[in-house]
Amino acid sequence: MNVNASNESPQAHNSPETSPFSPQAHEHSLRDDIMRIIALLVQERMLILALTLVAVLSSGVITYFFMPNWYASTVNAVPPRRAGGGLDALTGGLSSALKDVGLARVGSKSGSESYAFTVILNSRRMKDTIITLFKLHKIYDLDSNEWTDLRKMYDEHVFVTNEPDGNYLITALHTDRKAAAEMATKIYELGNQFADELFQQESRTSLVMMERRFAQSDKSLSDARDTLMRFSRRYKLYAPLDQAKSAASAIADLRVQQYKQELAVDISRSVYGEQDGYTQIQRQALEKINQQASRAENQSGFAGNFALSASSDITLEYMRLYADLEVFTKIKALLIPSMEQNRQDLQRRQPSLVMLDPAVPSDKKDRPKRSLIVGGATLGTLIFAIAFVILRDRFRALRGTYRALIESEMKKIS
Repeated sequence: MNVNASNESPQAHNSPETSPFSPQAHEHSLRDDIMRIIALLVQERMLILALTLVAVLSSGVITYFFMPNWYASTVNAVPPRRAGGGLDALTGGLSSALKDVGLARVGSKSGSESYAFTVILNSRRMKDTIITLFKLHKIYDLDSNEWTDLRKMYDEHVFVTNEPDGNYLITALHTDRKAAAEMATKIYELGNQFADELFQQESRTSLVMMERRFAQSDKSLSDARDTLMRFSRRYKLYAPLDQAKSAASAIADLRVQQYKQELAVDISRSVYGEQDGYTQIQRQALEKINQQASRAENQSGFAGNFALSASSDITLEYMRLYADLEVFTKIKALLIPSMEQNRQDLQRRQPSLVMLDPAVPSDKKDRPKRSLIVGGATLGTLIFAIAFVILRDRFRALRGTYRALIESEMKKIS
């Protein structure tokens, strides 16, 4: 009986049903491990509950007694609809002038500013001013009073966003709900003040540049006018087109008279003969007409103080001088409205942002989320306690196994 049992036991041990690598054996081992872990957790439940309770109490005490309430207040502002400054008027005038002569318009005028207003609202000047006015170094309770750390805390408690619809949201957080509303309003007011200073500086710079250009254009206009007057007095040329038309008509009349006189000479010669007195009178009249035509074409005084043979060069020079006069006249006319616009901009005090929704003290706190903090601390401590209990048990088991191996080896050696 015992022999058979001993002979059957290896077969039973090596059977697929009882093999340590079979699915049944693996499931059995996993089930045993789970049951052992559950038993271990039940056994150490007081330690786990104690650690969790300590986490709940400590996080609750810290959040409710050592973390102040932060209240948020928001200003909703929109940019006003207004005409551009003197520089925009100048570029608009240039575009219209180019369009008049058939050229494409330069650039595009979208009506928006060249930079977003958030550049001013998030500037270092704005941060330092608000930190100083509201004594935020005391509110933030920093160990360091360096401006770099204060600005980082400022960025965590002040938010400026430009919404897709075009409006600006200025949100400020403070431990006092009224101070939060005052801080958001002050950021809005300082933003308009800083933007107005930049706008005034830009207008003054543009005005100085335009006045300098205007003085240069006025001098060039005066020089062109004087040159044209001297040229006109020298050559008696005042209206080239009208004078050319009159000269052409007069020359045509002389040519007609010359042709008629030549015809009269030919008729008299054929009727009365070459030596006849009447023929000689007609020939003398023809010579006088030819002399008049020659003087009109080759001597000055007929259409001006110049010969008609040189009229093309003189007329072209006159047109060039007249074109210079027109150019500087139009440049001067172009600069005048832009300069006036800049002068008006220097006197104008229109806000860059118009408040749509003012900041009001908040009814509820924005930070901290105490329930989330306590819940997170509780869940984290619970997971840590369970992991600690399991790892401690495994450490004790491994330590016992190594100790037993060492003792058995020591017994073999002895």
